Amino acid sequence: MSLSLDQILADHWTGYARAHRPQLCAAHYRAVQRVLGCRTPALGGRLYRCNDCSKPHFAYHSCNHRSCPQCGAHDQQQWSAKQEAKLLPVSYFMVTFTIPEELRHCCHAHPKELYDVLLKQSAAALRDIITTKTKGGVTGFTSVLHTWGRQLQHHPHVHCIVPALAWHPEKNQLIRPNDDGFLVHYRPLAERFRGLIRQALQSEHSEIFQNLSPAAKRSLSTQKTWNVQLQHVGRGKTALRYLAKYVKRSAIGPKRIIGYDKRGNIRLYWTSSDTGKSAVLTLKPHEFIRRWLLHVLPKGFARVRHYGFLSPAAVRTRQVVRLHLGADPDPQPLLPEPQAHLCHCCQGELTFLREIAPIRLLRAPPRRTPTAAR
Repeated sequence: MSLSLDQILADHWTGYARAHRPQLCAAHYRAVQRVLGCRTPALGGRLYRCNDCSKPHFAYHSCNHRSCPQCGAHDQQQWSAKQEAKLLPVSYFMVTFTIPEELRHCCHAHPKELYDVLLKQSAAALRDIITTKTKGGVTGFTSVLHTWGRQLQHHPHVHCIVPALAWHPEKNQLIRPNDDGFLVHYRPLAERFRGLIRQALQSEHSEIFQNLSPAAKRSLSTQKTWNVQLQHVGRGKTALRYLAKYVKRSAIGPKRIIGYDKRGNIRLYWTSSDTGKSAVLTLKPHEFIRRWLLHVLPKGFARVRHYGFLSPAAVRTRQVVRLHLGADPDPQPLLPEPQAHLCHCCQGELTFLREIAPIRLLRAPPRRTPTAAR
């Protein structure tokens, strides 16, 4: 039988929260509450009536939480269309920055601080090495934070979609590699990334750095080799669409969950990075919820960021670069058209009648503390 995330939470969240209360935070409770209320009367909705058969239709609101696998499909398509319109007619590379396993526990304990450091310093390393290599050139790229591996394990890393060119503002010219390769090598990128992470932890988060385990501190030394991967991704469209799947959504897709097995465990699909073949992963319900909660980001955290001439403040520079490449300086994205609401019975058009107010639970009045008699 098919199974959804909200059904799993409805069955097992109460027991999980009772057993793991010290490990939970406000963001976890908020994510669970939104997923359980998604497309239910709890969030309200709209009432429609079919023009042909006069049947009423209730359309309940989505929660729009990025950890909900039911939401974000339309936003994902819009984001992908807008980013594809900004692609340049050049080769693109995906640069992946990964931190050592020794630092992952620290990221889990301090996600707001460490994920921000991870995004900022990976972008800084990329800018520094490209500027040094091209003697003053700058590039534009998009960074996306991923926190999961293929089996939903905690694996923080940053993907950057980078064009194989740089713009030299002083010389007013483009800098491109001689062959079909990238502008820089991965080794100096990895070394610079490691050094910037260590420097940021020491200067901006000294308390976190002092509380690191000896193994975590050794991973920040020059004796530890960090992993930065460069992968050619053609003209960039395929890589953008891959990242778009997880920009507005969570680590678990709606089609990955197969269902319960005979022992009550949860079965889900995953794809091996070594063989490229699909397999089935079996997890106990509490373990599944634990892994899902690992990827609930702090409220308001921006997991997608644009740098260089792709930043919102560099529109003029981006237009100049596109003109030098013979491309449209102001391309318009092909946004997906919204789907029409049709009757499920006769496919007739629906007419909006009224809004449905969300269900709000009544709360008891605050308890007054007795005051001493004067």
